[in-house]
This record gives sequence, C-alpha cells and structure tokens, in this order.
Amino acid sequence: MHKFVFSWLFASLLCFAGPSKAAGYDFEVKTVQYKNLAARLYLPKTPEKVPAVIGFGGSDPSWGFADANGAMMASNGIAVIGLVYFKTEPGLPATLDQIPMEYFISAVDYAQSLPEIDGQRIGVVSGSRGAEAGFLLAILDPRIKSVVITTPSKVAWGGMTSSRSAWTYQDQDIPALHLPDLPNIPQIERFKIALSETEKVKAATFAFEKIQGPILLISAENDQIWPGTAMSQDIMDYLKSHNFRYSAVHKSYPTGHAFSQASAPEIKQMIIDHFVATLKQGNP
Repeated sequence: MHKFVFSWLFASLLCFAGPSKAAGYDFEVKTVQYKNLAARLYLPKTPEKVPAVIGFGGSDPSWGFADANGAMMASNGIAVIGLVYFKTEPGLPATLDQIPMEYFISAVDYAQSLPEIDGQRIGVVSGSRGAEAGFLLAILDPRIKSVVITTPSKVAWGGMTSSRSAWTYQDQDIPALHLPDLPNIPQIERFKIALSETEKVKAATFAFEKIQGPILLISAENDQIWPGTAMSQDIMDYLKSHNFRYSAVHKSYPTGHAFSQASAPEIKQMIIDHFVATLKQGNP
C-alpha cells in the first residue's frame, strides 16, 4: 500500500492569471441538487443554450479547481459543472480510493437535464490524479465531445491509501498500476519503474481511441511527481497508431508538476480556446 504525494497548484495559478481575452459573460454560481453529486454549476447569463464542461481536480479535494475553471470558462460563454469527489463534502468517500466512475457520468446526466445547456456539446477538463478520471469519463461516456487534460497519465493508478484501484466501474476495479515498495527511491523514479513493466502497463493503459472528440494535453517537462510529458508523448503515439479521427494536441512547458505563474496565462487561454473551438464553435 502506498500513499501518492501530489502537489496541485494549477487551480490557484488560474485564479491569478488575469482576465482572458473576449471574456464578456456574466455568470451565476449555483449549488447542484442532483443525485449524490457534490457540485457547483457556473452558468453564463445568456438566452442562448450554452455548451458545458465537467471540471474536477486531482489529489487536492478542495473546490479550487472547480471554482477556477468555472470562473474562467463561464465568463467565456461555457457552463461548467465543477465537482469534488472525495473528502470535501459529507457523503463523499474519505480518500481517493475506489471512486465510482458512475459518479462522474451522473454529472453528464445532470448537464443534459438543464434547459440552458446544449446536451450535445459537453466536454471534460481535469488534471493530475483527476486526469485518470477525465480520460475514463470520455472513454466510458460518448456524450463527452471534447477533452482537456493537464499533467496527464496514460494509465490508471492504485488508490491513495489502498492497494486497490483508485477507480471502479460497474462495481469492478479499473485495471491499475501500483508503485513499487521502494521507500528510499524518489516518487517519480518509482513511477518510472512501474511504467517499465510492459504487460502491466498494457493492461492499465486507457483505450484512448474510444474518445469521441478532440483532445488537448498539457504537460510539465520537469514534473517531479510522475513522467507526464513522456506519458503524453506515448498517448499521442497511441492515438496515431489507432488512427484517431479527431484532433489531438500536446503542449509541454519547462516547469514542475504545478506549472508556474509565468506559464499560467498561456495555459489558461489555451484551455479556453480549445473549448471555444470544439464546443462553442463546433470545430473538431
């Protein structure tokens, strides 16, 4: 059993990155009352139906990722359903272990239930440990039509505190890799060792070819947590080998896992531009 240690500061960087260009929508924030979701709806004030993005963070259980992405995209005419999925609210799992993917799928159900949202234009944004759930959501639910993942992983990993998978679907563990029991070895090296086990990696690699829309990957070249840039490159190779029919872009930055204040404005605008092009304007 291994506890993963992650730093997730990107959400706070988004908050201080300054206004984005063409951000012209007022928006309201509502607490979601739907099934067992712990979520907030960030809804642009417009008479037109708007696209929506499901947004959630990684090992930081706070509302920071949801709030940052909600403000960032709702002000650009894209609704956000921002989730937390462990620890933060009553009724959620205490740790990032055995999280049902049905929880995230219910957020898509909720989006499609709202008259203000165009249920044919839904995307997902996440990163770090949440990258795993972001990819899985897009693979399992064809209603997801656009994907942005920061500091990606190409495989599912074990839970934060248990030896089982972090994620389940239909009461079954999602196949996952686990870090080797080498406590004196830096965490990133343990990730690299785990990723060298070819057969186990093959079993835990996501079926990216099932994603039904364009993908944007943003990685950190000096990631001190896991080899996100190398895994992003592997994802791009996988997509090419499977003749992926949508656009796929990978952009890397010479920063650590949490990116940097200097890189945040460009990353923020890249995410906005991706969803505006693929959901709001509908260009694949």
